[in-house]
Amino acid sequence: MKLLAALTGILATASAFVPSAPLPSGRRSSALRMSASDMIGIDVETGGLFDPLGFSKDEQSLYRYRAVELKHGRVAMLACLGTLVQSYTHLPDDVFSNPRPLAALAQISTQRPLAVLQIVLALVFIEVTSGKQDPELAPGQIGRFGEAFKPEGEEEMAAVQLKELKNGRLAMIAIIGQTFLNYRNRVLRASKTSKTTKDTEKEDLR
Repeated sequence: MKLLAALTGILATASAFVPSAPLPSGRRSSALRMSASDMIGIDVETGGLFDPLGFSKDEQSLYRYRAVELKHGRVAMLACLGTLVQSYTHLPDDVFSNPRPLAALAQISTQRPLAVLQIVLALVFIEVTSGKQDPELAPGQIGRFGEAFKPEGEEEMAAVQLKELKNGRLAMIAIIGQTFLNYRNRVLRASKTSKTTKDTEKEDLR
């Protein structure tokens, strides 16, 4: 059952690494400017463009908004998968043994602060090198990464892109919920432990 859950998460996340469709040839010279009508997934649930704050009016920023949305969605999908896998298995080192995300971060920060620094530096390195968005490519496209999974037909490609967007959006909400519940449970456990300790001390005084 654990293996099945992990495999399901891996398959659900795989679409995050399919490259975006190339920009139309007429728009390559102005890749940093795009219209909301060019964007996939803007009206699936709403039946039309839902933009009460007017973000779509700033066409020069839409390219960046979509690239950032895709990146955050992909990170969130990996994060959700990571919390699932972390509950069942971990690296062969006691410092990585905690199955709870926030507690695990606190444990590593306390016991191996240099490990946290290494993780941060690795993320920064990826962000400014291979993970940097090329403005000449479609939002979310990182070189030729994921070309092996790219569908040939335009309709199939659009369907895959829509799945990635919806899965990413759901994952962003899910990881926020997971983090909140993890924090809440951590506070409740700490409160319960503190109450138990106080009750024990009172019993000892008697």
